[in-house]
Amino acid sequence: MSPGEASMLPAQRLSAPRVMNGPAALRALAAAFAHLQDFDGFVGGLQAALNQAEWFGRMTLELDDRPGGETQFVIGEMTLPVQGALGSHGVLRAAGRDLPRFFGAEDLYLLSGLADFLAVVLDRAREWQEVAHHRQLLGFLLNQAPVGILAFDEQHRVAAGNDLARHWLGGGGDLWGALQAALPEGVRVNGQVPQACFHLRIEGRLVFGELRTTAGPAGAGGVCVVVMTDLTPEQARLLDALRRETYRCQWRRLRLGFALLESPQILGGLLQQLPELRARLPATVTAGPYDANRVGLVFPEGGRNTVMAQLRRLKPLLADTPVRAGVAELGREGGEPEALLQAALAGLRPFGEAMRPALLLHDDNPAVNDMLAYVLGRDFDLVKSTSVEHTRQLLRTRSFDALITEVELRGASGLELARLAQELQPGIQPFFTTISELPAGEAGAPELADAVVFQKPFDVRSLALTVREKLGV
Repeated sequence: MSPGEASMLPAQRLSAPRVMNGPAALRALAAAFAHLQDFDGFVGGLQAALNQAEWFGRMTLELDDRPGGETQFVIGEMTLPVQGALGSHGVLRAAGRDLPRFFGAEDLYLLSGLADFLAVVLDRAREWQEVAHHRQLLGFLLNQAPVGILAFDEQHRVAAGNDLARHWLGGGGDLWGALQAALPEGVRVNGQVPQACFHLRIEGRLVFGELRTTAGPAGAGGVCVVVMTDLTPEQARLLDALRRETYRCQWRRLRLGFALLESPQILGGLLQQLPELRARLPATVTAGPYDANRVGLVFPEGGRNTVMAQLRRLKPLLADTPVRAGVAELGREGGEPEALLQAALAGLRPFGEAMRPALLLHDDNPAVNDMLAYVLGRDFDLVKSTSVEHTRQLLRTRSFDALITEVELRGASGLELARLAQELQPGIQPFFTTISELPAGEAGAPELADAVVFQKPFDVRSLALTVREKLGV
């Protein structure tokens, strides 16, 4: 090259090597990555980093704002496409700061490498933008749900959820800790507990929750999803029905029964069986949650015997669930809804024990009562009496499914005791024993209309079979 030709080259090509402000550019680049989830902020940070990298004087990252728009090329500027795996993002423009300049091969290599780098990071930024958009949309959709929803990742961080679930768990920062505190004692979520249930009482509301987990690597805790339902409206309907029917039946002098079923087993327990319980009960019965462990049943115009008969029909459904039952009757346990509720709570007993029919045995001869108790004791809850006054008191204070008494008593007539029993406890089943044939005047007595009479001496096996069949045991 001749001296003349060399003199025609731009002055920039003959200048001393440039000083590249690398540390400042790297710090600006790091600041840009702090906004990766905010696409516009990230792009602004990238441009700031390019402005501080004084390699070419002036560099501009120009993104495609309009799909299919035309790119303008300017003399003295190098323009490179920024093309990533997700498609074209735009162009990178480099030029001198004040005057046009020429670019050599090393400039092309540097700029093409920078364009590739920018394409990769813009791909990721686009993905983050889509993720942020989807998370925002998911959050909006979850907030429309009438239930509380939370999902935790393997590190127990909230991956998704709605405001309702956060509020019910206290609204604090440690939602995982709040969930752990809400679980039943001894239950902690890990890879070995795939499913659990719990309930919360917050702001006067009854909230039922169920969670599912997936096992992580090597049995470690995996993803956990929690769904919470507000049972307060269902509970309110139950208690309103109890109050309404109590006062209605009192006013009309009708009978009313109330029952509570309780199970310590929340998972697969009574709340999850409630729809089937309702299906097996008459339509007039109101059934609903009292809390996460107990279900209440209101039986309008039905006494204790009606309640017991209906509950016994539920035995096959409850066979695999540990259940206790308590029964109360209007008038016998009080005249206020709260009194019926407290009586049912106080009377909770194992279901099989509570459902055993109660028999009242009255005979002048204690040996007869003992013999009947020996024959019937395995299937029935028995109370024996030889005193007429004691029997009358028992009929006023306890509920019985049946009365077995002698027709010809010394202190009173067995028919009179049966009449009193039916007045105090409608639906009670009378059984009579007698030594001789019934007098003609007593044979048509109304107390004998649905009664069974056993002639003494009687066959104990036949008597036991008849009583069991009559009471549906």
